[in-house]
Amino acid sequence: MSRRALAPVDEITTTARSISMQNLTQRLTVPRTGDELQRLSETLNEMMARLDSAFRKITQFTADASHELRTPVALIRTTAELVLRKQRSEVDYREALQQIRAEGERTTSLIENLMTVARADSGVETLPLVSVDLAETLREACEQGGMLAAAKQVAFDSAVPNQRVSVEGDSQSLRRLFLILIDNAFKYTPPGGRIVVSLNTSDGFAISEVQDTGVGISAADLPSVFERFYRADKARSRDTGGAGLGLSIAKWIAEAHHGEIRAQSTLEKGSTFRVRLPLSTTTVRIAQQN
Repeated sequence: MSRRALAPVDEITTTARSISMQNLTQRLTVPRTGDELQRLSETLNEMMARLDSAFRKITQFTADASHELRTPVALIRTTAELVLRKQRSEVDYREALQQIRAEGERTTSLIENLMTVARADSGVETLPLVSVDLAETLREACEQGGMLAAAKQVAFDSAVPNQRVSVEGDSQSLRRLFLILIDNAFKYTPPGGRIVVSLNTSDGFAISEVQDTGVGISAADLPSVFERFYRADKARSRDTGGAGLGLSIAKWIAEAHHGEIRAQSTLEKGSTFRVRLPLSTTTVRIAQQN
């Protein structure tokens, strides 16, 4: 009798031991007994589903990262090989070195972004949140990002209040978030276009927006823009220099600040990226008193 009673446990044990990285999609047969064995089987299946999902993400991340790194490394190697095939002029050597340096900088930026994504995935990367003046942080990002305006022939305006807007956050990470959005706007806004950055408060939240009159994003692509390595216009990705990591990092930063980021866009009309962050309690109290 005891052997018969333990038979389902033996079956669960045998099946669980047979599951490996090569067959993570395999699941235990769940006995419809309404007892501990059913709950155990369901719990183990849920655990294996999580492991399967995590393993797939790791595999996809490795493949995507390898693909993104292959291009700049190949360009560096090809440029060096071409310039070394025969004697060149000083101008030719300088141009080759400048191209190699540019690809090296692009590779460094990509590696830094990959490290940020990896730390975010690990769940151990936490940001030191202190009282930050979001208005000042956004003004700094506008000042830095706005340097591109003349070169890109794009009008750049900011509507950021002079008074302090306090949030609990990490100023360096928030500045990076806004620079990602501003840089993205410049990448996809043609000459003669316009970019507007704004900040206001509403219902206990600071709401920042980066609006542009750029090429826009299709309705089909919009839900995926915050996914890593995703680029709506893959044909332009090399020209814009993006690896499809910026917006996923921006999303992580916003969520690490207990906030959110959303996008609205219309093809050929432009896009709006909106960041919503909770105000610090001090700011909320002042707003309520006013």
